[in-house]
Parts: sequence; C-alpha cells; structure tokens
Amino acid sequence: MRRECIGLRLPERRASESTVATPGSFLKQQKSLTVLLVALFITSLAFAQSNEDCAMCHDDPSLTTTRNGRQISRYIPGNIFEKSVHSYLECVSCHTDAAVEDFPHPDTLQPVNCGECHDDAMTNFLDGVHGQAFIRKDKNAPNCSECHGTHQIIPSTDPQSPTYKMNIPVLCGKCHREGAPVARAYNISERNILENYSQGIHGRGLFNAGLIVTATCNDCHGNHLVLPHTNSRSSISQKNIASTCMKCHARIEDVHTKIINRELWEKKPGAIPACTDCHPPHKVEMQNLVENISDRTCLKCHEQPDIHKTVEGQQVSLHVDVNNLTVSAHNNITCVKCHSDVTATLARPCETADKVDCSNCHAEEAEIYFESGHGRAYFSKHENAPYCTDCHGTHLVKKKEDETSPVFRSAVPKLCGDCHKNNGQALDGTDLKEKDAFADYSTSVHGRSLEEKGLLSVAICTDCHTTHFMLKESDERSSVNPANLAKTCGKCHKGIYDEYIASEHGHQNNTGELKFPTCETCHTAHHISEVHQDKFMSEITNQCGQCHKELAETYLETYHGKVHQLGYLQAARCSDCHGAHNIYPMDNPKSTINPRNIVTTCQKCHTDANMKFTGYLTHATHYDKSNFPWLYYTFWAMTALLLSVFAFFGLHTLLWLPRSLGTLIKRESHPKPVGKQWYIRRFSKKNRITHIFVICSFILLALTGMILKFAYMPWAKSLSGLIGGAHVAGLLHRFAAIITFGYFVFHVVSLLKIKFQKGIKVSKFIFSSNSLMFNRKDIKDFWASIKWFTGVGPRPNYGRWTYWEKFDYFAVFWGVMVIGSTGLMLWFPEIFTKILPGWLINVAQIIHSDEALLAVGFIFTIHFFNTHLRPESFPMDTVIFTGYVPVEEYKADRPHEYEQLEKSGKLKDVLVEKEFSPQKMLWIKIFGFVALFTGVVLIGLIIYSLLFH
Repeated sequence: MRRECIGLRLPERRASESTVATPGSFLKQQKSLTVLLVALFITSLAFAQSNEDCAMCHDDPSLTTTRNGRQISRYIPGNIFEKSVHSYLECVSCHTDAAVEDFPHPDTLQPVNCGECHDDAMTNFLDGVHGQAFIRKDKNAPNCSECHGTHQIIPSTDPQSPTYKMNIPVLCGKCHREGAPVARAYNISERNILENYSQGIHGRGLFNAGLIVTATCNDCHGNHLVLPHTNSRSSISQKNIASTCMKCHARIEDVHTKIINRELWEKKPGAIPACTDCHPPHKVEMQNLVENISDRTCLKCHEQPDIHKTVEGQQVSLHVDVNNLTVSAHNNITCVKCHSDVTATLARPCETADKVDCSNCHAEEAEIYFESGHGRAYFSKHENAPYCTDCHGTHLVKKKEDETSPVFRSAVPKLCGDCHKNNGQALDGTDLKEKDAFADYSTSVHGRSLEEKGLLSVAICTDCHTTHFMLKESDERSSVNPANLAKTCGKCHKGIYDEYIASEHGHQNNTGELKFPTCETCHTAHHISEVHQDKFMSEITNQCGQCHKELAETYLETYHGKVHQLGYLQAARCSDCHGAHNIYPMDNPKSTINPRNIVTTCQKCHTDANMKFTGYLTHATHYDKSNFPWLYYTFWAMTALLLSVFAFFGLHTLLWLPRSLGTLIKRESHPKPVGKQWYIRRFSKKNRITHIFVICSFILLALTGMILKFAYMPWAKSLSGLIGGAHVAGLLHRFAAIITFGYFVFHVVSLLKIKFQKGIKVSKFIFSSNSLMFNRKDIKDFWASIKWFTGVGPRPNYGRWTYWEKFDYFAVFWGVMVIGSTGLMLWFPEIFTKILPGWLINVAQIIHSDEALLAVGFIFTIHFFNTHLRPESFPMDTVIFTGYVPVEEYKADRPHEYEQLEKSGKLKDVLVEKEFSPQKMLWIKIFGFVALFTGVVLIGLIIYSLLFH
C-alpha cells in the first residue's frame, strides 16, 4: 500500500516578526501543539519507513549519484535534523515519492513541494518576481531551499540561520550584488544594491551598531511576495512605499512639514513626493538630494558642448542643451528628481548615476511597460529593447499633444517603424510575425489616410497595440489576440463590431477543427485596403475560402465565380449574398439568405428576380449525386456524349490518315496548272458569305466561351485582359450569339424560299439524293470508307455531300438549338424562372458548357482535319472562300456527283473557266490561316488545361 504524506500547514513568521508568544495566545498554541502531536502520531502509523530506514543508505558518506555528468553526494549526516524546524517530520513527509512498499525507491525523486504545507508562502512566492522566473525555468530563479536550506532548516531567530535578521542582506546579496548572475542577466534599475545598503543608514545601523530593529531587505520588499517597484501591488511601488516606510517611521506627514501637504497626503497619494524621491533606495541618507544638489551644480559641467564619456572606445556626449530643458514637459522637475541615484557626498555626484528610472513618477505606465513585450525584453537585457527614452526622448521630452513630439499621433507610425521595418532592430533575434510592419501600414488605408490626408483620427500603432502594453498576438492579454481583436477594432468601427460580434463569425472559443475568423482574417493586420477598391474586392472570395474551402470551390465553378477569377469585380461575391459582417446561418431569420430575405438579396443585382429564381443552386456541384441528382446525371450524359463523339470520329480520322497520305503522294506527281483553268462551282456567293459569318461568330464564341470555362487557367486570364476583361468578353460572346441566331434564321428562311419557289414537296426536298439529310447511300459510303481505310476495298464514289459533311451540317443545327436555348436561359434567367424552376439554370449551365466544349473540340480537330489539315488538302482548302473546285479534283473526290451532272446535262451549268488573282488568293489565305491558327492554338490550350489542372 502506497503511503501518502500528511501536509502540515505550519504558521509562517516573517523574519522581522517577534517569536515571543503573548499570554493571550498561549491557549491557542497549546491547542495547535495537541493537533500537531496527533498528526505526527498518524504519520508514524501511515509510514512503515522511518528516518532510520532512510539513514541506512543516506548516512553513508560515499553515497553519490550522477546528474548531467556531475557526481553529486547523497550523504545526509544523522544529526542534521537536530536544529531543523522540520525535526519532527519523517523524510517521506517531504519526499512523498520515496514512500514505496519495497526498497529501494526510484533513483530520481521529484523536487520537494514545500507548498504542500506552506501553501500561503508558496502562493505569494509564485505570484512574485522570483516565482514567475521559477515558473519560466529561469536558471537564475531562486527556490525555497536556496534561502531556507534543505535538511537543516534553522528558525529565523537563530543567528546561524540564513534568514536571521542580520544575515538577510548577505542572503539577498548573493544574487543582487554587483557582478552576480542576476545583475548581469537583467536590467534591474538599482545597481550596487548590497554595497549601497551597507553604506546607507540602514546598513550601518545593522552592521556597525547591531540594531536588529533596522530595516533589512524583507522589511521593505516582503518575504515571499517580492514584486518590482513598477508593479502597483508591490510594497515599494509609488503608492505603497510610504506605508512600507511607516512600519518603522511613524507620523511622516508631521515630520516632513516642508514637503508634505497633509490634506494631499491623506486624500491623494502620489500628488506629493514619495519617500524614495528624496531618499534613494538602499543608500538612504539623512540628506535630502533636492536640497543638497541643485540643477546649477549639474549644468556647471553638462552644459559644456564637449563633455563626453567613452564607452567601448566610442565617445558618448554628455552635453545637455539648456534650451531643451526649458521647453521640455519636465521643465519644472530638478535633475536629481530623475537622476536620483547620484551621491551627494562625492565630488562628482553623478559618478554613481545610471539610466533614469521613469517609474518614480510614471508608476502606472511603468507597471504596464514592464509587463509588455518591450518591457520584458528590456528587463532581460535584449540589446534592441526600447526603453522610455527611446520613444519620448531624454531631456527634450515633449507632450503627446505637441505636433513636434515624437509621440504625436501623426509621428507614431514613423517612430514605431524605425524598429519595425525590414531589417529593423525589432527583427534582430526575435520571431515576430510581421516582418515589415511600417511599409505594410504605410500602404494601407490607415497609413494613406494619415500620410495623404492628415487624418489624425485614423488608427495608428498605439490604437491597436496600445501605448505601453504591447504583447504578441499569441498572448491572451494582447489587444491583438484573436479573442480581443474585434474589440480593439471596434473602438473605431463600433457599428461593424456590433454586427460582427452578434453574427455567426463572432469570435468564440476556437477548437482544433473550428477556428472563427477575426478582423485580421479578412482585412489582414497591416495591409488593410479600402473595401471598395479593386485589391480588396479581388481578395475577398479567397479569404472566405480559407475556411469554407469546399463552398469556395463550388462558387468558383459558377458564372459568378468564373468571371470573378477573370477579374470582373462587379460579379457577386460571398459578401454580396451572405453579408460582410452580419453573417448568420440560413435558418436564422436575420440571414440574408433566409427564405424570407433571399429574393431581396438576389434583387440587389437581378432586379426582376422571383422566388423560383432563388431556386438556382449557388453552391451545387455535379459530383454530389445524393443532393443534386439532376446535375449529376446531366453532367455524365454530356460527358458520355462528348467521349463517344470524339472516340468515333477520332478513330475515323486515324484510319483515314494513311490513305490520305497516299492520295497526297499521287497528286504531287502531277504539275499544278498555271493560268486559266476549268472549275466546278460548288458554293454560291450566298453560301460563302454565310460561312464567313459562321467562321467569325464561331471563333468569337469559342474564344470568349473557353476563356470563361477555363477561367482558373493563367492563359484564360491573360486573354481576358487582352480583350478588355470578362465584361467585354461577355458582350462579345452575346454579340457573336446574335450573329449565330441571325445566320441560322437566314439559312432556314433561304431553304424555305427555295422549297416554295421550286414547288418541291417536303419529303422530296428533305430526302432527295442531293439533300443534306442522311440516307442509305451514306450508310453504304461509311462502310465502304472503312473498307478503303483498312485496305480491303476501293475508294467510295462520294456524291455531292459526304456523310461527314452532313454530320458537320446537322451539328450546327444541333448546336444552335442546344447551345442557343441553354445560352438564352443563362442570358435571361429572370424571364425563364418565371415558369421554370431555378435549378434548371444549373442544368442549362452544364449542357451549355459541355456542348460548347464538344463543338469547339470537334470543329477545331475533326472538321479541320476533314476539310483542311488532311494531307491532300493541307494546309487549307480554299473552296469555301472561292466557291470553286478544279474539275480534275472534283472528279477524283466526288465521282458519283460528277457522273450525275454529266448524265443530267447540268455539268455545263456549274462548269466555269476562270483564273483567281494572286491578291484575292493572298487575302483568302491570310483570313483562312488566321482562323486555322486561332482554332489550333485554342484547342492546344484546352487540351493543356484538361491534362494539367
């Protein structure tokens, strides 16, 4: 059974308190003694191990252990407890983890926790500067044993005790003497503490006269709750020092009538000088520095321009400009008020002077400063840590209201920026998050407002980071900690703060999986831009996407998201629909996307929006089959169509290519005719002009449409910028669509006109042998073509229109109907959703996008090969521009058609002898090559985007 220590709470005495019991306390002491004896009896029952058991090993002088490579003795003499205040305790009362059932106990025991019994003392110790250093595991931090000892803890009344009255200065001086590790490691405002105390009136009274009633370290600083004088709770702080001194020096206000106004003394502490203002700590003398050293005494030397001292080989000026003193905010304060560590008895009183301690007057500011990052760095002697004088100046200290002051509002960013800039002192040896804060701030909306407009009300460094309490963002007390940042910004942006804090984003406790956004998340720390400017507008969606990654990805697939990626800042962004700061869940009645409010939200851009219109699925994805089945099946149907078309015609092209090369070789063996020659007219002028409209509109549609489809690609953004941006691209796309509808209607009307003029029956008009409608001959030609491609049959006798040309023709009909109808739905969604549900707009977008991709891919690959890029036509077939084909070429390509023309006697109607001018052919080829080049490049970019994104 493991034995547990019984924590005995012993009454704690200050070293300066009397240990003599009064008669009134005798009964209480007797009761305490009875309780103590009972506790000891229980302890003796609880532990089988006695001190004798421990002494079996630890009474051996040769007992040692090794720690960190050093040999440490574990020998504990048997008589060491005789005078100890803990003589009544068993070893295991303190070393609780040594209470084991079987010996030996673990080689390494946990440090003794004195707070188990001395809880009040431990609480005070941990609250003090020593305890805080101990918690930080500072190597110079003292622990209980360093002051009180380990096993031989002697009462403070014993002259042999290190905490005996006369030994206290020596005990504290082990660390606080000049040259000791503590003095070297920290910026402690007091120097030569032990030496000064020894020479002061208190030290002389203790050491020379043996007066144990004189003040020692713990009388002024306390036993365990030792705090710096800059801390308002400290016994030596500006507001408490008089009470501390009055423990010995009674009726100070009556004795110091020249200095102390009794009414102020009682009602307004701090309005009159503190004890240490006249009597410097540690070297307290009867003389008053103010009365003994005048400013004239100081200026006798320091007003000389050439006065200096040498520090590490460098001359440092000690000159004080009297003119600066007269206009300084401290012009009514004497030199020794600040330089209170001078010594009046020396020929040069300032010989003992060190850095000024501003906390003598500015106690509250000093307390805050020393708790800040700057103050901690200064206390730890970081060479670049700023001190009061670095910001406020030395002798020429100006009020913050003075426009020439370095701490005037407009000057503060430059003041802070001297250190907090790229390669500035603030970055030396630190891990600050912001590397070039001054430059970033200068380009922000705050910095520009201050610099360009002189707006003093704009936020500066101290408004966000406070004046003296600067802490890292990770510190919970910091004004820029995520939990506090909104409140900090809300000091200026009150209305926004009220909206934000009530919203879904209002900062709550972050968890591992969920982190709430703060002002910095969207606006950054120092790069803050105007929310209506391009920079912020273009960033906002990415900022939301940092947390809402999946929703951001689906947004970017919508029209809004795509044009946003192309830089169109008028496109709806997250904040346009969800709000900027007043963001709520959709089921909250306050939410802008709540069913009660969603129509109003959409009407901000779509003035004719209705309830059906709001059925558009803004974040829907075709990948989610369970939630969006219509989108899922539409996408895969279009994908299947696209893949099947390209697979079929891709194979057809690959089979054709070898035969095409063979035809090219045969033709190259015949010389090309020069001059006039006989041609067959294949296309009328009306046909050729219509096709030019088709080419121009289709390339324009393809270019602007693919820019939008692949908006995430750099090439799309570059092309968009080249033609004037996404808005211009949209206008061009719609313009090309109008042309497409125009030539489509014109062609249909032309067909009807021919039908009615010739009086042809509908069936014959559509299904005649020369019609573009598919017939049985096309099936025979297709099968014959496959045989020819594979070498098992002759070349088919093609007629006026081949089966692949008919496919191209009807592809236009199909495209205009499918792409056109869905395009109109996307163009006028408010009109269509008066009848149709909003989610059909999502379906239309998938169909429109994928059908367009099919059309562009087919025309710029299959159609280009069939017409222009196959070897016998390479690099371009000009018939669609000239309208004429050489007779011999026509005979070879379309033998069936040629035979029919001869038999019917119509050959002479289409046979023409002519010569095309070189200039005309040049322009035809330029136009054709531009179209071909554009199509080939665009198809290359599309393939690249599909493969590498």
